[in-house]
Amino acid sequence: MSPKAPNILLVSNGYGEAAIAGYLAAAIAARAPDAIVEHFPMVGGPDAAGAAADATQTRVVGPAARMPSGGLIAYWNIRNLMRDIGAGLLSLTARQFAFLRRQRARDAIVAVGDVYCAAACLVFARRPTVFVATAKSEYVAGHSGLERAVARRARAVFARDPATAAALAAQGVPARYAGNLMMDGVRPTGADLGEPAGALAIAVLPGSRNDAPANASAAIRRLVLVAQMLAPRPVHAFISLAPGADQAAMLAACAQAGAILTPSGARAGVVATGSAGALTISLVSGLFADMLSRSVIALGQAGTANEQAAGLGLPVIASSPRGDPARVGWYRMRQQRLLGDALLVLPDEDREFAHGVVSLLGDGPRMRMMGETGRARMGGPGGADEVAQAVLALASHHP
Repeated sequence: MSPKAPNILLVSNGYGEAAIAGYLAAAIAARAPDAIVEHFPMVGGPDAAGAAADATQTRVVGPAARMPSGGLIAYWNIRNLMRDIGAGLLSLTARQFAFLRRQRARDAIVAVGDVYCAAACLVFARRPTVFVATAKSEYVAGHSGLERAVARRARAVFARDPATAAALAAQGVPARYAGNLMMDGVRPTGADLGEPAGALAIAVLPGSRNDAPANASAAIRRLVLVAQMLAPRPVHAFISLAPGADQAAMLAACAQAGAILTPSGARAGVVATGSAGALTISLVSGLFADMLSRSVIALGQAGTANEQAAGLGLPVIASSPRGDPARVGWYRMRQQRLLGDALLVLPDEDREFAHGVVSLLGDGPRMRMMGETGRARMGGPGGADEVAQAVLALASHHP
């Protein structure tokens, strides 16, 4: 009798975490093509799973809905929490817990995200669980006693950096560092993105949440000013369209900023092209690593995407997120502590921001220092394969 195929459920609770789950699904499929791997994205649903699910033929399962906060309710962000409750968060959570209770036939569960995600899997699914802890780092703030108590119940914990792994292991958590899974998804394919020859290429990372179109619009306005300041050198913007993002809303936001983009069927991954003043623009989907590899800096209002750009050695420039002062207080602060000098935060005013970008572009030593810091803080790829080995070993020993 042939051995039973491993039955594994990946559970994520964030947009970046859903992408990481996709990288892990690909690594599991490479080692065990017969494995049954399904993905339950607690935040964002199929929109969050996006292209990763399509690429790995990973089935997306479980109840989910896109909440107004986009999942940003950590640190008791009461405003976002109340908005989500009004949109049905409590009933959704009850259905998600009920779904996890029905997962007792799984050989292994992988929780990708924060301790809430791990706790939900451990309490309700009650199957051998691997915790890929993406949300916390010793660079920002260590895990609390309660969080460590939850993590100790996992069979294995993979921390996002060596310092965090060491701190958790010292407190009895079965934690180790195997590389940064975020970096497994940013390997260029060599695709032709069609940017103008000799142009200074800048990546724009507006994020995957509801504020992405507004973030893209602000970036275009600012880069139009940058292009004026750098003339006659051409400047080209690659704008990332995240999986599941509303393309029509993104195009409308670009038009508001003065950039009329027209559909481009000539190159795979380039959704639309156009210009605004002296700035040329490509809206890119599915070739994230390629657009980063061609860029010299990134203007980023994202979470995981900012960190991946830094990990590739790009200086990352952010401003305070527009229209949400509560988020400014912890989210960008957390990311700056995580990335250190790899992230430059500039004032949220178009002309002042543009001057800051031009100043950085003219400072080669600082650009190099930011790139080196980003690589050191984020680490390299390869973590997904080691986590896949651990998950498959766990699944094979727990029928």
